[in-house]
Amino acid sequence: MRALFLALAVVVSLVPLWPVYQTPAFIVAVVVGGLLGALIALVSARRSWSVLATVLATVGAYLLVGVPVAIPSQALFGILPTLQGELSLITAVVLSWKQLVTVMPPVGSYEALLVPAFILSLCGVLLATVLSFRLPRNQARSNWAAVVPLLTLGTSIWLGPSRSFASIVVTVGVFVLIALWFAAGRSTNTWAGFRSLGVVVLAAVVASAIVVVVPITNRSVWRTEIEQPFVLQDDTSPLSEYRNYVTGNQQSAELLTVTGLEAGQRLSLAALDNYTGVLYSVGGVAADFTKIPGSLPVDSSSGQKVSAEITIDQLTGPWVPLPGALGSLSFTGSNSRSLTDSFYYSRPSQTGALITGLASGDSYTTVAHEGEMLDVDALASLTPGDAIIPAPAVIPDGLDAFVATTAKGKTSAGERLQASLTALMTEGYISHGGPGEVPSASGHGANRIAALFAATPMVGDAEQYSTAAALIATQLGFPARVVMGFIAPEGSSAQSALTFTGADMTAWIEVSTSQGWVAINTNPAERPIPDEQPQDPTEVAFPQTAADPPAQEEPQLNDSASAEAAQEEQPNTVDPVLQTVLAIVSGVAWTLLWLGILASPLLSIVFLKRRRRNKRFTAATSQEQVLGAWDELRDVLVDNGTAAPASNTRREIAQETGIHAATAVAVLADAAQYSGEKVGESEVLRAWADVDQLSDEIARERTRWQRIRARISLRSFNIPWARLTSWLPKRR
Repeated sequence: MRALFLALAVVVSLVPLWPVYQTPAFIVAVVVGGLLGALIALVSARRSWSVLATVLATVGAYLLVGVPVAIPSQALFGILPTLQGELSLITAVVLSWKQLVTVMPPVGSYEALLVPAFILSLCGVLLATVLSFRLPRNQARSNWAAVVPLLTLGTSIWLGPSRSFASIVVTVGVFVLIALWFAAGRSTNTWAGFRSLGVVVLAAVVASAIVVVVPITNRSVWRTEIEQPFVLQDDTSPLSEYRNYVTGNQQSAELLTVTGLEAGQRLSLAALDNYTGVLYSVGGVAADFTKIPGSLPVDSSSGQKVSAEITIDQLTGPWVPLPGALGSLSFTGSNSRSLTDSFYYSRPSQTGALITGLASGDSYTTVAHEGEMLDVDALASLTPGDAIIPAPAVIPDGLDAFVATTAKGKTSAGERLQASLTALMTEGYISHGGPGEVPSASGHGANRIAALFAATPMVGDAEQYSTAAALIATQLGFPARVVMGFIAPEGSSAQSALTFTGADMTAWIEVSTSQGWVAINTNPAERPIPDEQPQDPTEVAFPQTAADPPAQEEPQLNDSASAEAAQEEQPNTVDPVLQTVLAIVSGVAWTLLWLGILASPLLSIVFLKRRRRNKRFTAATSQEQVLGAWDELRDVLVDNGTAAPASNTRREIAQETGIHAATAVAVLADAAQYSGEKVGESEVLRAWADVDQLSDEIARERTRWQRIRARISLRSFNIPWARLTSWLPKRR
């Protein structure tokens, strides 16, 4: 019954992994693994199995039960192991740990990612129970079994998410169960039981204080420290290839075919939120691409559910077209396995990518939730959201003046955004700069956008207008990004197959609002472009008077609405002296911490010796106190290298030391044990004073290193090597 507390402690220590899995299959894996480990430990103890026999039984149980429990997707009828499942189970012993921290949580029962939880439960319960059963007669040594749930707890937290409140509560629960395990092993000692109860209460109080005082912040775990194998910040922006799609070689090329889109629904290639002044790319938190476990939880209220089947024809590059926030994605075809392994997804930007890039014939089915798309006329009631995007590296010339002029007189952020985007669409004209079209330069760098605002009329296409609109929204306090992709034309239905060509490529913007991300198509309507108007350099001249000319009313841009939520906060300037002091203090603190951890075993020995002395000094009777003084003296001699055979009498041992204090304590101890006379308090104090005198005399004759060795010596605890290795299997 006592071992049950330790087994429960191991199981509870795995709770921090729940946010990573979030599936009932995790509970099944942990419970089955724990029951299996406890069963093997019980049989091993009853039949006195060797370590090798116990290990072989554990491996056999792992191979027999592991596939249906830890890799249910590869089990026949959900309960029978398969050859492929066994191969995956064996390789998962090594590979699944890193895969678990590179796949976006929750991972569910994806592939073999339940194997780490199953192994921790099986081996943790087995090891803790075996150590508890195998050393029942050696209580001090069996206490090492309590270390096992601490190791599984640390592993669970290290494999878990970077932010989890449950870890604090779980830690308290593990320590409570360990304390109960200690208490159950000392049920005959009332004071030991009270001390265990005190440990439980103290742990609960400390944990409560931590919960109240310490803020819940992100922590460094394996998931945050490991280098992700796929990053796209340095990849070429697809928006820079826009003109090649609409007027170049791919204008008439069939890029892909999709089934499941209705009129007006979008198929996004990539969402771009980082403006460098040269191009728009994926940056900031949106550049965090991770593997996904086949499906992701998506709030159904975030938009309309779209189920689509997509087949790639001549579309190339890493970007995977998606109809919205990804819920699930399954590649089909003969190379589906390799495509699944090379697919990564950025949840913040709702963008998917393949390491190997798209190729003709690739196909997949996906379920996504498409966000709302608003007309410009419906923007007045919007308020800025709190999404975090990188601040634009460059603001093109003329953009601030355009915003100030078009939004003049508007009060709310939504009204200002509506007015500026309406003006952009009203004053802008569409031209791709192709043959027979009005000249229109490609690109969306700062110089090209500045030229767009300076021209009369403004001429460009979706590449320039989406960039200008995103920068305008950012200036007005709305975090914004450019999205490149396709929009299903009028007359489309979910049952019909749509084939998109390069000429169908377009771009729009998404802005973060208090209700979430909303899409806005900011491209002007296609209409005839008027002739370019010459710029009038005439300036207004004021008459020369004695009084100063009236001040011109300069448009004021409300900086209070600048994109505080849209821009990453700039770090505050830190005093170099303070920074140096903090670095020194931090270094000293970490050094002391590690020195304390390294020295903790030695400090524990000193503490145990001190506790043993106090227990002897405060024994129940004066006779026991005098006998305790002799025991303390004998331990001092043993720790300092003096032989004290058990066959020798006290006086013989004392005479061999040649120290008068030792003989005096031996005489008092013999009198207390054999004379039958009552021992007085003065004799107790004299005996202990002689013990201290002997310790001082021995210390004076030894070097400092010898004194330190004596203080941390384990000889007086009488732990021979044979007892330490008694539980190991013996050669027959």
